[in-house]
Amino acid sequence: MVSQQQRTEVEPVIELLEASAQIAQLEAEITQLKDALAKRQQIGVATGLLAQRFDIAPERAWSLLVRLSQNGHVKVRDIAQAMINAHSGRLNAAEAEILCTIQAHLPGDLDLVGSAVNRQHANRDGNCSAASVRHVPLG
Repeated sequence: MVSQQQRTEVEPVIELLEASAQIAQLEAEITQLKDALAKRQQIGVATGLLAQRFDIAPERAWSLLVRLSQNGHVKVRDIAQAMINAHSGRLNAAEAEILCTIQAHLPGDLDLVGSAVNRQHANRDGNCSAASVRHVPLG
C-alpha cells in the first residue's frame, strides 16, 4: 500500500514528466509549422514565376501548378523547388528530372522554364532528360 507521503513525493515527478512530454510535443509542432511556412513561401514564389512566365493571373498559375503536380505525380513543393532552383541556376539532376516530367504535360510549344529545356537533347521518345536541362533563368 502506498502512503500519503509517497504519493505527495511522486506527484511533482509525474507533473514534471507530463510537462516535459507536452514541451516536446509543442517543439515538434513548431518545427512542423516552420517547415510548412517555408514550403508555402516556395510555392508562392513558383506560382509567381509561372504567372510571369505565361502572363497569367496568380490564381491561374496556382491552378496550373496543381494540375501539373497531379498529372505528373510530383508534389507541388517539389515542382516549386525545382522551378526556383532553375530560375536561380542551382538546378540539380533530380530537380531537372522533375522539370522534364512536368514538361511532358504541357503542350509542345510551351516551355515550363523557358529555354532551360533544350529540345535538341531530348531522348528518342522526345522526352527531355536531366542532361538536357540547362541552367537558364525563368522568364
